[in-house]
Order: sequence, then C-alpha cells, then structure tokens
Amino acid sequence: MAARKYAPPRTWVAEGGEWPDGPLVDDAPPYAAVTAAIVARYRAAAEGRSLRSVARAAGIDATSLGRTLAGETVPDVHTVAVLEDALGVPLWPEYPRESSPTR
Repeated sequence: MAARKYAPPRTWVAEGGEWPDGPLVDDAPPYAAVTAAIVARYRAAAEGRSLRSVARAAGIDATSLGRTLAGETVPDVHTVAVLEDALGVPLWPEYPRESSPTR
C-alpha cells in the first residue's frame, strides 16, 4: 500500500485557534480531529515527562513523536499503540458514530 499524503493536521485549526486545542475549521477531515485529540491526551498523560523519555520508553523516534505533537504528521496505529503502552493510558479518542467515515 502506498503512503498517503495528508495536509498536516495543524493546518485545519481555525483562525485564532491553537494546535491541538482548536477549534478546527468546520470542514476539517476526521484525521485532523483524531490527531488533535491524541495529542491533547498525550500532553495530559505525559505529566512533565520529556518527549525523549516517552519516545525511548515507547521504542519510537523522538523526532517523529515531536512532529506528531506539533501537528505536522498523522500518527500511525503502531505509534499510538506503543505510546499508550508507555504512558499507561488510552490516547485514541471515542469516534462519534454520526461522523464515522463508514456511515
């Protein structure tokens, strides 16, 4: 499967908003909202731990984690899973049925 090209999630923040807290523009794609929620949950769970220490515990590259936290990239399932394990908390948000891509 070829890699997909996405506009960076932070580009969907409405004027005057701030990544990851938003608000996002009305027509933001689902991946932008999910990534923002993951980043917000990460920040709450990391509780002052350094980015490098969390990345090391998760076995992932600190630069890649930093880019995700900055809203430059969309995290893959592996990244979310190992971060959840390293932090001991779920990061993936509940996905509302009414905005599900399979509706």
